[in-house]
Amino acid sequence: MLHSLFLFSYLLYSELELQKLVLSVCACRTAAVQLVEQGLFPCAPVHPTLAVDIHVLDFVTRLFLRIAPNNTAWADSINEFLSSQGYQLQGQDPLRRRFGNALQWYNSLQDLTANFVDQVLSIARNYEEGGSEVSDAEVKTVEIAKGKEARESSEDDDSNVDSGSDQPAKKQLRIDLDQEMNHPSRPSEYLRGRCPLCFGGPSQSAQDFNAIVCIDACFTQKHNKRSHKDPPRQHPRTVFLPESDVKRWEEIVASLRPPKTVPKTAAGGEAREDGYELSLKVPNSVLDACEASFTAADGSREKASTQFFDSTALMAMLCRHDRVLWLVNMTSPGERQHYALALIDQLFKNLPSGFTVGLLYDISCSIHRSCVKWGFLDAYLSRLTFAISVFHAYGHGWACQCVYHPRKCDGFGLSDGEGCERFWHSISKLIAYLRICGHHTRLYTLDSQVQYADRLSLLGIGNWLARKWRNTQTRRLEADTQVISSAKQDRYLREQWKSQLSSQTRPLPRQTKNAGRSAVEEAICLQKVRDTLRDRVSALEDVLSDINSEDYQVAEVEGKLPDLRGKLAQVQAKLIRQEQLLGVVGQQQYRHLATSPFMALRMNAHALKVHLRNRLTSRKFERDRIERSFRRQQYNDRKVRTQTEDAVKRRDPGIQALARQYNILCHKMEELVRLKRAPRNAIAPQPIPLKELFDLDVDDVIWQDVGLDASGDIENPPAWLTDEDVKSGIKGILLHDRCDEELRRLKHECIALYHWLSEEWQVVNACIEAATNLGRCSDIVSV
Repeated sequence: MLHSLFLFSYLLYSELELQKLVLSVCACRTAAVQLVEQGLFPCAPVHPTLAVDIHVLDFVTRLFLRIAPNNTAWADSINEFLSSQGYQLQGQDPLRRRFGNALQWYNSLQDLTANFVDQVLSIARNYEEGGSEVSDAEVKTVEIAKGKEARESSEDDDSNVDSGSDQPAKKQLRIDLDQEMNHPSRPSEYLRGRCPLCFGGPSQSAQDFNAIVCIDACFTQKHNKRSHKDPPRQHPRTVFLPESDVKRWEEIVASLRPPKTVPKTAAGGEAREDGYELSLKVPNSVLDACEASFTAADGSREKASTQFFDSTALMAMLCRHDRVLWLVNMTSPGERQHYALALIDQLFKNLPSGFTVGLLYDISCSIHRSCVKWGFLDAYLSRLTFAISVFHAYGHGWACQCVYHPRKCDGFGLSDGEGCERFWHSISKLIAYLRICGHHTRLYTLDSQVQYADRLSLLGIGNWLARKWRNTQTRRLEADTQVISSAKQDRYLREQWKSQLSSQTRPLPRQTKNAGRSAVEEAICLQKVRDTLRDRVSALEDVLSDINSEDYQVAEVEGKLPDLRGKLAQVQAKLIRQEQLLGVVGQQQYRHLATSPFMALRMNAHALKVHLRNRLTSRKFERDRIERSFRRQQYNDRKVRTQTEDAVKRRDPGIQALARQYNILCHKMEELVRLKRAPRNAIAPQPIPLKELFDLDVDDVIWQDVGLDASGDIENPPAWLTDEDVKSGIKGILLHDRCDEELRRLKHECIALYHWLSEEWQVVNACIEAATNLGRCSDIVSV
């Protein structure tokens, strides 16, 4: 059978050549087989009309990994170039479709070949771990994946293999794989292949996380909705989570978490009482503010229309070395939590029990609260620590930063959690192409980009470790200099940091219309409890002082009296604080003040001032980062400074409005005092000058609670807020701790890289040796 064929071959090291070939084709010698033997790749398996030199396909493949794939532009350019050289191809579209087919299936064959090699090495690795060699039966089992030819070749070698041992070996292989999946002693083979530094070596020390990962979503990676999808096509080494897993987590979240129907204010216009959500360390008011300021935290907010897009975004989980672990194709209009939960669940399924993970996410505070409140990830929550990615931290409240910022959270070292952002930037060139290509082509292209990024990352991993080591040593020296310059003891600085953390994560008082009545009622209740306890203590003391008391009575009293005295002291102290907050003493005055408008204004003003003071101190600590970045003009510092300045500017109008509201209350109280409608000897608090609002000097009105609270020592602001040496020292010890953690992790990663390389070398040698015994070494090495 004769068949006409156009051949296009343009090599970098040869001249342009356009030929018309005639091939003799039969059932045993197809055109595709003959073309591949000559170094050409056909555009179709049967009756090909175009073949492209494999070197050209390899060149185009590498080119399309660095730019957006564009078969049309490539084919049109080649067609025009051929025309300029005097070669005219027949047809309206002589190259684009056929060249695209050849490139697509050439890439598929490359990926299947790489996957076959992975399968061969996987079996060798399993037996290397068990201390036994790879047998002929297992190698032949893998050869089955090569198709009919491999099966025929394996049958020729049956005489060299004991047929009775073939089935037990296969059965044992399945048992070994099942045991490794159900009871792993180390991370799965998939994770070890994804990142050898995080998962390829021995376990990390107990004082640090075993691995650090980050999660983020990108809503620029959309896909236009079409009436039908392209034919299914999946990358053999895909990193996408199955849609069934994502759907399952969507159903879990919907079943456990009811819709948000609770209003933000209680009935009567009163604000909800602030507090903590179970084991969380950040007040609910701060977490609510973080959710309001981040669109990512609001899953119901529409970022991409599902009317025009069937895929609205991508969500990725990367390790701290910017290597992709998994991707999720998002189909909802907003960034809903079940996508992140599906990724985290998949991670822990591939980890051994006891493996700890640090997670960096731009809305970690929100997802942490959901996990604690609704029971998501209960099986893994004790091994998971949440933190906020560095460049997103300044959109959060200061109390949230104190707990979730990776530079203030133990175990994260100098990891910034921005690997996802760097990955989104690396594939930003594909945005236009991925929006219009087929659904499965889009996923396949993204998988190819991930594999390409892995190869580049692995080649530069040694330089990455060396660069990080030098940078960490430099920053550690800066931290030591800060601590020494502060002239403060390490223990004192750590105590000040604990005091700052306790103060700045304290729940805020609420404002209510009946604040005066509530405070008075609480004071009356405390007084009644105190009087009751006092009477009981007095009665027990009378028993002890009575000489006629029986021994058993004395023993019983001696057992009860210490506890009652302790409770009495606690209630008495709490009552004193409440009375000082009211500014009066005595039950007779309590009842008179219950309906006093002055007391309602005073309590609300006190709550307002606490809110205002906390927001101003948060602003001051954020401004410190801006001031330091002016002295260190590095790119990352400039980027953080810009984000911080934007966040601070957005908050300034709210702070000023809060100060004006406080001043209005002060003027109202002053008017009540002037009209003698306030309690006797009452003093109106001093308004805050708006021009001095952001100065925060030690003597500013913001620290003076005259007329508001006679119990506190706020007139003497703490050292962590006013003493610049203490503030600098605290930053120094925190940075010093993070640098020590980073150095320990880098040492561990060097060891992990060595172990991984040694294991891979042994596995490859074992596989080649087993194949050599079967006479198949040339086939496997050539693959």
